Amino acid sequence: MFTPVWHSIFVAIVSTIIAFFAMLPLSYYFAGRKSKIQLPVETIILLPLVLPPTVVGLILLSLFGKNNPFGGFIWNQFHFSFIFSLAGAIVATVIIILPIMYQGLKAAFLSIDHELVWAAETLSANRSQIFRKVILPNCWQPILAGILLSFCRAMGEFGATLMVAGYIEGKTDTIASSIYFMVQQGNVKIAVYLGLFNLLIGVIVLLIIHVLTVRQSNLMRGM
Repeated sequence: MFTPVWHSIFVAIVSTIIAFFAMLPLSYYFAGRKSKIQLPVETIILLPLVLPPTVVGLILLSLFGKNNPFGGFIWNQFHFSFIFSLAGAIVATVIIILPIMYQGLKAAFLSIDHELVWAAETLSANRSQIFRKVILPNCWQPILAGILLSFCRAMGEFGATLMVAGYIEGKTDTIASSIYFMVQQGNVKIAVYLGLFNLLIGVIVLLIIHVLTVRQSNLMRGM
């Protein structure tokens, strides 16, 4: 029972970290200026929002399969496959949570009062100093809220993860996939326990996000 829990936590943490560092520069760049490449880039990032997770999983399965050029190259060079592994679950989960992470970070950067940035520029602060000393201190709460929401979504990912990583007990089983197969096998009791654990995490995360949102609203009103 505990293995799926640790697998889900591990996959969610790693996926959230990867998604955060992948989307941080893009969201910061597109929040601060208009670009010709913004529409196609954002379309690609946001596609998982409008596609069924199983379709995302099918695309990844086709990409990383041993019989496909990319997946075959990885297998031949490193004797490693993302299919039926936790690494595959991480890749699938990253793709699923990218839109949530991107939108959360971009909204956080857009909430910054531009007069603060202009004031820092008049004081000869460079972009790095502005980001570290002006932007982050004033929007860390919505950034953290976006990270937590992405983590919560990663904890509950099922469709794409199941397509890529499958369900191998003790190896690739997560909370979501274990609940599905436990119910299929008639072991409803364990499925309920796993569901309650996931529910508890979701409630805690949403409460933290609520507190962060309220504090950020109070801060903006105070300014």
